[in-house]
Parts: sequence; structure tokens; C-alpha cells
Amino acid sequence: PRSKPTPTRRTETSTQPSVSSGRQEASGSASGSVPQKMIVRIRHSKGMKRITVDPNDTVGCLKKKIKTELKIPAARQRLTVGNIGLERDGAVVSSLLEHGTIVNLQVTAAKRKPRDSKGEEKRNGKKAQSSRKNKKSKSGSPYDVFGWEGESAEEIARSIRVALGGGADGGISDAGERIYKQALREHRLAAANGDKFKITELLDPSEFTSAAHSRGKKYLSIEFTGGRKRRKEIAALYDHDTILAVIREAVRSHTSPRRTTLKSSLNAIGPGTAAMFSPPLFWSICHNYPSRNVQDVFEDLIEQELGKFLSEQEQK
Repeated sequence: PRSKPTPTRRTETSTQPSVSSGRQEASGSASGSVPQKMIVRIRHSKGMKRITVDPNDTVGCLKKKIKTELKIPAARQRLTVGNIGLERDGAVVSSLLEHGTIVNLQVTAAKRKPRDSKGEEKRNGKKAQSSRKNKKSKSGSPYDVFGWEGESAEEIARSIRVALGGGADGGISDAGERIYKQALREHRLAAANGDKFKITELLDPSEFTSAAHSRGKKYLSIEFTGGRKRRKEIAALYDHDTILAVIREAVRSHTSPRRTTLKSSLNAIGPGTAAMFSPPLFWSICHNYPSRNVQDVFEDLIEQELGKFLSEQEQK
């Protein structure tokens, strides 16, 4: 006999979702899971920049990525969303921002290095110490050196006359150099008039100059205070006869039968002119006449030469 096939029951497990899977989908949608990557739009002064971050990245990580993309140091970045600032670098980005949020970037001013009460920069917690031995003047030396200005009194007087250039401040075209020399002139005059200088005669001047005509000649070491700084200069030492000869040449080259006043001669070879254009002559007079005022010494020497010049003119 023919047997009937036994019907089989169709299972619908594959077509109908299970309760457990439906619960999982519901829980996932309710919790609002974040995407694997987030895009944060950074608005800066030059436009907009998209930065991709992980949800677990912190604000500090975001600042590092901004530094890589925009070349702005993290310390100078100020991030805000509306009126709210992202101040804490350890805060998680996903807890503060959403995908596609616009963040405003402001660049703050760079911080200066801390200074102490005297204005010296602190490096590694210590003051930047500057040694006086390493401190150099404009000439590149720890002291300014002024050698002999000529072999004879005529050459020295001519050198001063050329430096003077026909004016009280000389023919110096550079304004900075002129102001610098004017300031040194005032410092030297103030030190000489106030007797606030120290002069030492040097016996071996070979270390200060290599000029052949200056070897074997005496020099002076001068220390004085000017502009709140301790200054040191090395200047050639002119003896008494050389000083008289230089003043004689300067007075006679500047004096004529119509111009014989003391004032005009002082402009040519006075203390102000010597202090600015001939430090060797200025300090040599201070050294050779230690107990007298430098202004009085110049006036007396010039008056003597003016008297000699007038007497010679009368004899002619």
C-alpha cells in the first residue's frame, strides 16, 4: 500500500526576529551610541578646518591635532563653543561635542619669559648671570682703546680738526653713532668735573695696540661711571710738551687776525671737543693736571697761545 508522507513543520526562526535581539537593538538606539570617528570643525581667522578625532580623545589631544594642522602652539589656543570655553584639557571630546560641531579658535598672545626685580631673565630657575669680563663695548672689546692720533703734534691736531668736521658735533652722518659719542662726551665731562674717575699709567701697552708707531709709548687706563655703567677706556698718554704743541697747532689753525676770541678757540680744541673727538688728549690733561678743573686748564692753555699769536702778529 502507498504510504503518505508525513508533513514537516516549517520553522520561522530565520524570518522572525528573536526577542533578545530586539531588546538589544532597542537598548542600542536608546543609549545613543556614538560613531567610531568624529569630525570637529575648527573656525579660525583664515577659514574653517575639519579635524577628525576619536570619541575617547580629550581636549588636549584635539589641541595637539590643531597644532599639527594649523601650526599653532597648544598653549596659545583658546577653544570655545558659543559662550562656553573648553578649558579642561582632560575632558573627553564626545562628552562635550557632537559630530560636526563648530569650535571657535582664538590665538592668544605669547607669554614672555619671567624676569626678576632687576629685569634679568630667569633661565631654569636661575638668574642669567653676565660676567663683566665678557661684557663688550661697541668696539667688540671689554674696553674702548684710543691709540696715538699721529706721530707729531701737527698730525694730532689735524686729526682732531678732521673729526670735528666744522661743527660742534662733527661731521657724523649716522645719527646713532653721533648720539652715542655725545653721551660718552657728557659722561667723561661729568666724571672729570666731579673727580669721579681713576687713572692708572700703563707700562706695557703692547697688548692694547698692534700699530708699529704706538709701540713703546705710554698709555692710560681710565675707569669711570657713566650712564649707570662702569666704563673702562685705554687711551694714549700725551706728555706736557705734546699737549702744548697740539693746542698751539689747533689754536693757530683756527685763529686769524679777525678771529681771536677765546670762545671760538674753545670750540676748536676745548674740553667738550676733546672729550668727544680726542679722548687721549682729554684724559692726558686730566692726568697731567690732577688738581685742577679741566675747563680751567683748557682756558689757560688757549689764552697763553692766543697771547703768543697776537704778539707775533703785532711784531709783523
